[in-house]
Amino acid sequence: MILFRTLHKTYFNTWKDYEKGSSFISGARWNKANTPVMYMSSNVQNAMLEATNYAKNPKSANRKFVMGVFDCPPLRLYEIRPEELPAQWNEYPFIPETQAIGSEKLLSDEYDGIVVPSCTINLDLVRSPVNEVRRSIYANVVLNPEKEAVREMKLLETFSPVFSNRMFL
Repeated sequence: MILFRTLHKTYFNTWKDYEKGSSFISGARWNKANTPVMYMSSNVQNAMLEATNYAKNPKSANRKFVMGVFDCPPLRLYEIRPEELPAQWNEYPFIPETQAIGSEKLLSDEYDGIVVPSCTINLDLVRSPVNEVRRSIYANVVLNPEKEAVREMKLLETFSPVFSNRMFL
């Protein structure tokens, strides 16, 4: 399975050190603090989109990030269904309900991670009754880096710049 992640240029060589990341230390949308976690994307476009949450514009993103391409064995992933999403699942700051849902699945012996929608995408698309539409939106893959299959994941290569210089001219 190929996964993608925007990585800060300073830290891309230490990408396995999840304990030093703010998602582990403070918690994030889909995990409570101290839950082993690594946020990835199943396609490069979504990884690029997620980077925009942390950069003011594509040029600043290109200065800060590289795109990492990862290879990992088949994963046991639980897809969060639209009806499982709490009403304010996409709000910031993160709500305890999404953190509880994610942490429960991430710590379960049944799963290596979860598949969730991006909060940067139109909510009507996220809740679409058409499976093909919804599957294109559910591109965030949140992994527990302590699971055996995830520990076998390898960084294949990195690419920079992340965005075309033509973005938002």
